[in-house]
Parts: sequence; C-alpha cells; structure tokens
Amino acid sequence: MNRINRGLRDFRLEFKKAGVFKNSAYVTISKVFSSLTNLVFMIYSVNLMTKSENGQFQYYLGFFPVLLALAEFGLPSALVKYLAPVTENSRRVGSLMLSSLLLKLYSFILLIAIGIIGFLILKENALVVLLLVVGAFFASFGSYFETVLVSFRNYFALSIWNPLPNLIRLVLLLLITYNSTPGYLEILAIYCLSPAFVLGLFFLISYKENLIWSANWESIKKDQKDLAVFNSWALLASIFAIVSDRMEIFFLKMYHGAEAVAEYGTTLQLFSGFVIILSVLNSLIYPKLSRLVETPEFKGFLIKSIMAGGLMAILLSPGLFLGHFVIDLLFRGNYSNSVPVFHLLYPNFLLQLVFAPLGMALYALGLPRLLAFLALIRLLFGLLFDNILIPDFGTKGAAMSLFLGQIVSWLLLVGYFMAFFKNKEENK
Repeated sequence: MNRINRGLRDFRLEFKKAGVFKNSAYVTISKVFSSLTNLVFMIYSVNLMTKSENGQFQYYLGFFPVLLALAEFGLPSALVKYLAPVTENSRRVGSLMLSSLLLKLYSFILLIAIGIIGFLILKENALVVLLLVVGAFFASFGSYFETVLVSFRNYFALSIWNPLPNLIRLVLLLLITYNSTPGYLEILAIYCLSPAFVLGLFFLISYKENLIWSANWESIKKDQKDLAVFNSWALLASIFAIVSDRMEIFFLKMYHGAEAVAEYGTTLQLFSGFVIILSVLNSLIYPKLSRLVETPEFKGFLIKSIMAGGLMAILLSPGLFLGHFVIDLLFRGNYSNSVPVFHLLYPNFLLQLVFAPLGMALYALGLPRLLAFLALIRLLFGLLFDNILIPDFGTKGAAMSLFLGQIVSWLLLVGYFMAFFKNKEENK
C-alpha cells in the first residue's frame, strides 16, 4: 500500500512539474465542448434522417477519416517531433513550416488522384467524391494548425481553436434546418465543407507565436526529406489504424445492408468523447515524451502517462451501464438494437486510454515504421475476424471484431516496450 501511495504521489508531482494540470484545464474544457457540439450535430442529423438514409450517411462518412489521413500526410505526428524542440529557433521554425506546407500541397495532389481513381473504380456519386476529397483537405488544416499550437505549447490558443470546426458545423446545420429538412447529401456537405469557414481565424488566434514563413531552399529541401521519410511511415500507420477502425462498416453493408451500418455507425459516434480524451492526452503527453526521449526520465514519464490513462478508464467505467438509457433517450427508441453494440465497444475504448501512451512513445522514439507494422497486424487480424464474425453476428460481430483486433496489437506493443527497456538497462 505504501508503494502504491508513493507511486501516486510521484505521479502527481511529475505531472505538476510538467504543467499538465494547468495546461489541461484550458484544453480539456475546449475539447469537451468540441466533443459535445460534434455529438449534438450527429444526434440531430441521425434524427433528421430515416435509418436507411443514415446508413448511407454513415457509409460515406466512413471514407472521410481515411481521406483525412492522406491529406494530413502524417504531419501531426512528425511536426510535433521536429518543431517542438526548436520553437525558439526562428530559422528552424521557418524551414519546418514551409517544408510542411509543401508536403500538404503534394498530399492534395495525391488526394485528387485517389478521388478520381475511386470514382472510376467504385462508381460512387461524383458529388460525394468531390465533397469527401475537398472536405478532407480543409479538415487537414484544422489538425495541422492544432499541431503547430501544440508544438509551441500555446494551450490557451489551442483551447480556442479546437472547437471551432465542430461549432460551425452545428451552426450551419441549425440554420439550414430552420426552413427545410436536409437529406443525407446536404448533411454530408455541411460536415465536409464547414472547416473551410474557420481556417483564417487561426492567424488571429496564433498572432503571438513566432511563426516564420521564410527559409533558404537548402534547409527546406532537407527538412522536407526528413519530414517525408518520417511521414511516410506515420501515414501508413495512420491509414492502417483508421481503416481498422472503420472497415467493419464496409463489411456490414456487404453482408447486412444499410440499416446495420446505421445501427453500428451511430453507436460509434457516441464514443467521440473518448476520441477527444485521447486527443487531449496526445496534446499534453507527446510533446513531453519527444523532449525526454534521450533522458533517463523517459521511462518514468511513460509509466505515469499509462497510469493517467488507467485512472481515466476507471473513472469512466460506470458509463458501461448507461448504454440503454442513453441510446433510447437520444434516438427516441429507434436504435434499440445498438445497445448490445454499445456494451461491446465500451471496454475497447476504455483500454485505448490505457495503451495510447505507448503509441505516442513509438512516435517520440522516431519509430513510426514499427507503429505502421503493428497497425498492419491489427488490420489483418481485423479482416480475419470481420469475415468470421460479421456474417453470423451482424453488428455485435463487428464490435467483437474491432475489440479482438485491438488486443493483438496491444499485446505486441507491450511486449516491445518490455524488451526495449530491459535491453536499455542491460546496456548501461
């Protein structure tokens, strides 16, 4: 018991020293507000549509995170790693900012090419493809600017920036529904294009930062190469992980149709709060890990970060018993079949809070290739479980498949860090 109390005391002191509690106050409040506005948008949208329309909406929305990952090109992880340690060096800041913007331009060209290929092969609606491609590009600047603020550790400005895209989405939806009832295509258009209306505000919010937009070409070429190499593996890791999270939707449509997609996709939307918590942890923990990677404090801070995630998981665990009440309240009894899915997904998201710092540590160590490999393993196991469980168990099989695929990658991740720290101690 004394060891536990001592560990908790050290945990509090470490996070106090790191400024986490002070910084997280602004960020957490803004992320909660952002999550709530996104949740209200989704709930309101679902109640505006029939279950069949919602199935189509959730299906198309499943492509959006994949295209967003391509548009981001791995920059959110790479830029923090390279920019956070050099924010006082204006020459390095200018080079990294210009290099990253050029990479975003290349990613947009790639995104257009993929959109055209997808349109020709999948025979999807041209308007939908255009909305998803353009919307993903605009949305990628939201995460890009967020990364810049995280690197400069300007958490107050970050707290203002975070909720803006989701807030404008909700406002536009309310304005449109004031005079008419939009269909799923109109709602998809609002979701995809809304971030474009807030991008200019970033330069007002970040005016205090030393954002330099000039550098010599040789420095830009070098940073572009360094970012691109890191980004390539970070991009693969991100795409594998996102496809793993969303591919159950595509198999559900294949085996069970649009209504099953609506039930599963709508339930997934209820866990947006966990995504926000993971984002807060990333904003607060990842920059610190990047700065400690060559120091003896790295292991201790990583362990304390895992403890923080575990504590959050324990505090949130009672929510498991609220599934029936929440779903019936929000969707007026139309999605009662989603309750078992909620109960199966909830433990998965709790455990994500515990294991998330290990993924951040791989990025901090400069090992996105390993993270990409782990994400690929998870994807392959997900494909296996999807085709075994979804045909017979439908939405419940999809939830079980997502959970089982995650467990495999978590076990490999834990095994790697046990071997990593053991080898480090032996080589002292």
